Amino acid sequence: MRRSKSVLTFALIFTFIFSCFSSAKAQQLSLIKGKDSDIRLLIEVDDYKLSKYEPQEGVYLGAYVYQDTLINGDMKKFNELTGKKHASFFIYLGYGRPLPKKWIDQLKEVGAIPHIAFEPNNGLDEVQDDDYLRNFAKALKETGMPVFLRFASEMNGNWTAYSGDPKKYIEKWRLVHDVMEEEAPNVMMVWTVFAFPTSNILSYYPGDEYVDWVGVNIYNVVYHNNNINLRADHEDPLELLDYVYDTFSERKPIQISEFGATHYTITDGKYYVGFAIEKITRMYTGLKTRYPRVKSIFYFDVNNLINAPPGRRINNYSLTDDERILKTYSNLISDPYFLSDIEPNLEGSLDNEFMVVKDGWLMLNGKTFISSRVVEKYMKAQVSLSPMRQNVIISKDKKVAVFKVSPFSKAVLNKDAFILDGTSYLPLSELASSLGYKVKWDGENKVIKVEINEK
Repeated sequence: MRRSKSVLTFALIFTFIFSCFSSAKAQQLSLIKGKDSDIRLLIEVDDYKLSKYEPQEGVYLGAYVYQDTLINGDMKKFNELTGKKHASFFIYLGYGRPLPKKWIDQLKEVGAIPHIAFEPNNGLDEVQDDDYLRNFAKALKETGMPVFLRFASEMNGNWTAYSGDPKKYIEKWRLVHDVMEEEAPNVMMVWTVFAFPTSNILSYYPGDEYVDWVGVNIYNVVYHNNNINLRADHEDPLELLDYVYDTFSERKPIQISEFGATHYTITDGKYYVGFAIEKITRMYTGLKTRYPRVKSIFYFDVNNLINAPPGRRINNYSLTDDERILKTYSNLISDPYFLSDIEPNLEGSLDNEFMVVKDGWLMLNGKTFISSRVVEKYMKAQVSLSPMRQNVIISKDKKVAVFKVSPFSKAVLNKDAFILDGTSYLPLSELASSLGYKVKWDGENKVIKVEINEK
């Protein structure tokens, strides 16, 4: 009888231990860190300083049409076909060449500003503080317009004549910046990389004080490098944006300096109209809902089968030679969020901006928690623990919130705080309400927005 009781007791203990282990395991399985989730957390800050000619909200609409043979590079015709005035158009200009005044006059006729991809194609040694650069800067000032100057872009790729020496690159970038600052204060220096490789990007960054905008060039193709074994149709244009956005958007406005999606490739000799429509839609829709720090985008409206240099005539990115793609683009940009005119220069003015939070938050059984570090950095609140570490105390602008510290297995039900890996996490909804924020969930686009409540 005693033996039976002992067996029963052992069984009950084992069952209890197993259930606790299973419960803990279940909790672990339900814990998803923000950086591993496709949900984006955006928190509004009120102390961001606007960069040169940065719009407070919205995206400057731009394009490259200079080589669109169907419209003979006519910017007015392009506006008519797309149904919307574009704020800016760009050209490529080799370093050493004069500013094309005829093109500048055409820009003025359509009410757009210049974006110049200024390329030292003979190498960085030709870039000197000399009469050419000074006169070029003065010519930019004489346009009387804001100017995007994208100097030596895609330096992270080995296909440019100015890659391979980050130290020299930074030296020459800073030289050009300083000349423009002295001679042409209307110029916005745009530092633009290609979407990949990302491993060497930071080594070329000239520094925040030398960069006005940070850009990235993104192309969606079916195959890389004209190689049928290198499929690329799975690539998401927004994921290609992520590295630059996540690295720089808290301090600089982001420009998509070039974007294109192919609808025909010679690699397999097939049309991919649906592919182009899908990628263009994904990009332009995503900018408004998930990437609020992108402030300008330029579509690459060119048939490279005709206009690219020999060896690169692989893809057709043109909008104007397919009615279905043109209609898709026109419908997307009709949204007022895409801006047709450059706004006044409010450089240095404080502005409310939504910043993406990649790390320091998690979802536990579907409930969102943010770390004390995120609270301090983005909400500018003070965080402290009570003497016995039983409570987390949050204070901001005379508002105080106190959260009991519980095991994370109980935090969801009790709306408490918990400590994980030495960091305290707090329930987002309750914390936001206490500090004067409101939380909005956009289920369709998988975005959590934490807004400053102005009321």
